[in-house]
Amino acid sequence: MVDVRGEWDNSIQKFCLIADIVTSLVGVAEREPSDFLVEQGLLVGTTEYFSKTHVLKRVYDDEGHPFGWMQDGVFELFDRDGRLYRWQSEETLIAVTESLP
Repeated sequence: MVDVRGEWDNSIQKFCLIADIVTSLVGVAEREPSDFLVEQGLLVGTTEYFSKTHVLKRVYDDEGHPFGWMQDGVFELFDRDGRLYRWQSEETLIAVTESLP
């Protein structure tokens, strides 16, 4: 979202405007720095957004459960639909993004 210049903050309105005009949405879920919980709710709460979204979930070796129960529910919905991708390193993130439709 930071690529869209102007007097915009990274707000829900900016997110929705961008989500309305793009053909695909890709969310990258990490513990830090990009916890996008609000956006995840919008992605699953809107049929149009959900149908064009892919989520890249980071897997951590050092922690048993870095995400909260609300995010787990979102991940399950995308996993059931075949649009949840797991990654651990920058190299695997690049490989995963190259496999996206």
